[in-house]
Amino acid sequence: MGARWARCAALALAWCACAAAPAGSPSAPPSAPVPCDPLMLKKTPPLPPNVREYEAAVAQTARALSELVEQGAADEARAAALARAASRTPLRPPPAAVALGAPQLHLGILFITEPQTLIVFQQNNSASLQQFWRTLASAWNASMVLWSNTWYSCEGTAGWWGGTAAARGAGSYRAAAALFRRIPALPCEEAMYDWLGGKPLCDPMTTECEAFPPESKNRRLEYHCKCSSGHWHAGGGGWISRTTLSQRGQLNCTPCGLGSNPAACLADAYRASLLAANLAGMLLCIIIGFIIFKKRKCKAVAMGMWTVLEVVLLGAMLMYASAASQYISVARWRCVAGAWLRELGFVACYGSVVLRLWVLLAEFRTRKAHRWTPRDSEVLRIVAAMVLGAACYLSAFTATTACEADVSGGCARAAWHHVTAAAELLLLFAGLQIAYAARNANVPFQERGWLATAIWAEGLCGTAWRAAAVAGAAPERSALAAAARAHLSSGIALACVLAPRLWHGYRTRSLAQEVSRRGPAEGFGAEGEEEPTSEEVRAELKRLYVQLEILRNQTLRRDNPHISKRRGGRKPPHRRFSLQALQARRGGKNKGGGSASVMEASEAGDASRTPEDSVCSAEGPSHYTDGDS
Repeated sequence: MGARWARCAALALAWCACAAAPAGSPSAPPSAPVPCDPLMLKKTPPLPPNVREYEAAVAQTARALSELVEQGAADEARAAALARAASRTPLRPPPAAVALGAPQLHLGILFITEPQTLIVFQQNNSASLQQFWRTLASAWNASMVLWSNTWYSCEGTAGWWGGTAAARGAGSYRAAAALFRRIPALPCEEAMYDWLGGKPLCDPMTTECEAFPPESKNRRLEYHCKCSSGHWHAGGGGWISRTTLSQRGQLNCTPCGLGSNPAACLADAYRASLLAANLAGMLLCIIIGFIIFKKRKCKAVAMGMWTVLEVVLLGAMLMYASAASQYISVARWRCVAGAWLRELGFVACYGSVVLRLWVLLAEFRTRKAHRWTPRDSEVLRIVAAMVLGAACYLSAFTATTACEADVSGGCARAAWHHVTAAAELLLLFAGLQIAYAARNANVPFQERGWLATAIWAEGLCGTAWRAAAVAGAAPERSALAAAARAHLSSGIALACVLAPRLWHGYRTRSLAQEVSRRGPAEGFGAEGEEEPTSEEVRAELKRLYVQLEILRNQTLRRDNPHISKRRGGRKPPHRRFSLQALQARRGGKNKGGGSASVMEASEAGDASRTPEDSVCSAEGPSHYTDGDS
């Protein structure tokens, strides 16, 4: 009886549950996650910006494990500690996993940072971890650091993985290490189409497609698309998701040009304007170079060594070209061309500026009667030697593969840029030292001050550039930063080198025009008076010649050790000097009647003079006669 009542109660509860359930809503089991197997790609993944630092870190880790094996202290605990230490290496991006292996000891460790997981090879060798162990084993028989292809793993947090491996040691002490990094997204390729659910709805010619891990586990991969550089679409230039594309249809973008949307193509117009500015700077240097060559015999150009000015213009043009090289599509060639053009242009331009300051200092410090002045050929030889040294340095820069293609399209090794910047600042510091040593020199056109200003400005610009690079801004990869630096370096140099000469030419033309407007009588009388006669002109010229003679004699007597300070005083025997005796000796050497006439003229001219009236006296002649003029 009790069993019957229990059966009835159960049926009643089941009937109530069925009645409470809404009609038309059949119960569905929860969706199971899509099975995920590792996906191996065939294309080489983009390398990180600091590829050399990654290679050095993995080689150092392998060497440390090899030393542990050689010391007989290698076990799972020490290998795990070494893997954790390697995962904290200051790299950008930081390692997401570290693998260590020593097959002769049956030792294999894989440490994943997020979430922190330690996996031992003998205990876990699942299919999702096979690629980690294969990457570690790939470097066993290689002496170089190897980079693996990218693969998609579902172990832990699903995502793209890429790694680098190295092996160090010899014989039974050999050990291998591998560092792995996560890659947020990769360009779509044919191997992903099955995981993406078919070919992406993006035009491969005008759009860019990226595949990334999905947020839910119902799908294995997601993708989004956007217009490539130089193209636009009415929907905007941002990323468009797969869901939106499935509603709108395939994404096809239009090349920027006539009739394009200015807002969508603003980035391309901006890049084109920067390129036009750099090319305009190069054209300006060429035009100024032709003008200087044509005016090379003018005073303002000849005094500044026109050949050195041409070298300065050549260096400025190369620096403008280095900014224009940022538009080269291949990252490696963009890096190499930018470095070569920038450094050769800097050495040619500012090396010539520093040598020009050295020439001014050499002229200022010379105290000889025949002043020694460095010639243009000597300066050009020194500039050529400096350029040759820079070319050797850049050859080493290129030969060591310092530039690599990476995600951001820049140069991989920042140490080269730091060394180059230090060399530039040393050259500028030497120029400032020379400018300070010649601070009291009387230089035409105030050339020393202008050249020192150019060096100061370039030094501040270079210091700010290097400070931004140390802070992580990476200005070498920015076209705007490169253009700004080129215009500051080249523009300031051209302005400071050419501005004083242009101002001198302008003043000369202004004075010439002013003199041409003035009448010939303005030098002798007021306006409206009659023109001077020939006798008045002759008297004015005679007075001018007398003043010039006085100035010449005063200059000759100033600080001359061969002339006595007293009027008519006798000189010591070893310091006697007389211009009359010198003229007599020179006249006696001539042959024929010419010598006798010279002697007679000398005696006739000196008969009326006393020793006090000698031009070699400290006070000079006491009077001037008509014969003296």
